[in-house]
Amino acid sequence: MSKFKKIMSILVPAIVLSACVTEAPEIMSVSVPEEGGIKFIKVTSKEDAVRSAEVTNNADGSISFVPRRFFDISKDGALVAFMAYKGDKGNIYLKDLTGGKAVVQRTFRDNVVDPAFSPDGKLLAFSDYRDNSWNIYTIGAESGSAVRQITISNQNEFYPVFSPDGKILIFVQNESQYYSGQYITRSYIWSYEMEKGILTQYIEGSLPAFTPDGKKLVFSRPSKDTGKFELWTFDFNSGQESIILTQKEKGLSLASVSPEGRRVAFVGSSTGKNVPVNYDIFLVNIDGTNLTQLTFHPGHDLCPIWSPDGKSIYFLSQRGGEGGEYNIWRMDLR
Repeated sequence: MSKFKKIMSILVPAIVLSACVTEAPEIMSVSVPEEGGIKFIKVTSKEDAVRSAEVTNNADGSISFVPRRFFDISKDGALVAFMAYKGDKGNIYLKDLTGGKAVVQRTFRDNVVDPAFSPDGKLLAFSDYRDNSWNIYTIGAESGSAVRQITISNQNEFYPVFSPDGKILIFVQNESQYYSGQYITRSYIWSYEMEKGILTQYIEGSLPAFTPDGKKLVFSRPSKDTGKFELWTFDFNSGQESIILTQKEKGLSLASVSPEGRRVAFVGSSTGKNVPVNYDIFLVNIDGTNLTQLTFHPGHDLCPIWSPDGKSIYFLSQRGGEGGEYNIWRMDLR
């Protein structure tokens, strides 16, 4: 295991799904019959070295993965910023979605994760491991200059996301506490005011996503009964927290809110005949109705990101990979 992977596995809590694991599936196919009518377009190639999802088959028969924002799409739909692992170093790269093939390396560190575009496309936020902890930084998306450190703490901060107006940067802080002979990690959502530099702690939760109007967050939080992640909303004006969806057998994570604000794409587990439990993309209305499974491929599908026009969803997938490697794909919705 590389130094980078060791650091990630120690410091980032994994999402665990209890399930029986069978033999690895055949993943060369791009789609399966259940996905009939959906058009899949491959965005990256093997040469791009897109960062693989760290999905683990556990000894107790469950599977787990380290939740990351593996990539982000600029608000004009022109660029994708993605995590790539080259030369034993993890960095952020940019690729043109309008037809250009050139890939530009934007960071030059060792352990950079969670890329997120600002609404105007001028900044990239990310998390970087320096001096024994993870902190949030921003960098010029166009030039790769003017690195700014947002958080300075001995805790670990991940998963930055800009508010729709670009004035607020939300992120997750994982606090580790020693309790009854073991370390317990709890995740809290914080905000940083870009102009004033004010930090505010909001709620316990993880993996936040803004609604398009900036008035609410959709986030994941462990169930008190099962420990599996549920989907919640937080209203900035009222402070009210409301549950969207919970399922006894599934952890629900990596939410992305549609541009019109009515639908939430997220990751959950699924299985079928002769298919092992794996991760797939689901869709639900923000009020918790009309739950729909979008992907059925036996390879893992993760990290849904809506296109700016709301007609497509970008995601990370093993489909079409000869050796099970991951690439970024786009599915055009019916």
